[in-house]
Amino acid sequence: MKVFGGKMKAVLILVLGVLLVLGGCSSNGKSSASDGKSKQLTIGFVTINQEAYFFTESIRGAQEQAKKMGVKLVVQNPNNDPVKQNNQIENLVNQKVDAIIVDSIDTKGVIPAMKEAANAHIPVISIDAIVKSDAVSTQIGVDNAESSKELGQYVNKYIKDNMKKPAKLGVVGALNSFIQVMRQNAFLDTVKQTPSLKVVNIVDGKNVQQTAMTSAENLMTGHPEMNIAFASGEPALIGLASAVKSQHKEKKLSVFGWDLSKQAIQGIDEGWVKAVIQQHPEKFGSEGVKAAVKLAKKQKVAKTINAPVTIVTKDNVDQFKHLFK
Repeated sequence: MKVFGGKMKAVLILVLGVLLVLGGCSSNGKSSASDGKSKQLTIGFVTINQEAYFFTESIRGAQEQAKKMGVKLVVQNPNNDPVKQNNQIENLVNQKVDAIIVDSIDTKGVIPAMKEAANAHIPVISIDAIVKSDAVSTQIGVDNAESSKELGQYVNKYIKDNMKKPAKLGVVGALNSFIQVMRQNAFLDTVKQTPSLKVVNIVDGKNVQQTAMTSAENLMTGHPEMNIAFASGEPALIGLASAVKSQHKEKKLSVFGWDLSKQAIQGIDEGWVKAVIQQHPEKFGSEGVKAAVKLAKKQKVAKTINAPVTIVTKDNVDQFKHLFK
């Protein structure tokens, strides 16, 4: 009996030992899973400014997508300053974020900061502005040159069908914006195919509404013969629209440009804004976050993700009005 009792004791001790080992493994495994769940991804988003509708909407789209995916989004606003934008990217690298989304002000000047991120093994997602660098993991945006070419073709047809007098074109641009210069050049290359068209002047709105308005007013004052105008982006178009109203040029000018606003929609309704290219900025933000999360998790993402645009006229403007109430 003693022998049997001794064997039973040994067996019990062995079983208890096995249970303790298994319990420890289970506990360690649970702890590991818990640690994995507690690791929240942090995505940096460096925009251009938080004044223009395009940028505020892209941020909104990113914030909503980040919330859906359970990731932290850190938004940085350089307020049109390329040096500040580079510094903000470098700060995000030092904070060891998991990925960085950038809407670049200076597509060449931003490359060194992007390379710092890439060297730190932090994926970089470039939205809107096209940055030609190996440091960029994926590019999300519209074909700005092709879209401006399409608008230029629309203008050529408009001139042919509606304008009896030779077209005298004024341009309100943003010479500090690589994208808007690209749009401007593609548009001008296309409309110059109309032999009777003459470009009277190009003014710089510097991507700021008030500056664009003042520049547009000076353009109208200096060239009273101007009967058609193009604006290369949202601040430029808002400034141009405001100048049209302040100078009472609604019956004199036909306006074309990029990016809808309340002012542009009012102009379309009143008949003097003829066509506006509308992007879908919230998609830039949401797709940027989706790509950032995948890249942070070492998943494959397409090198280029194209975003759609729409040419908005009196025929289809109603479907966009709810965006600007």
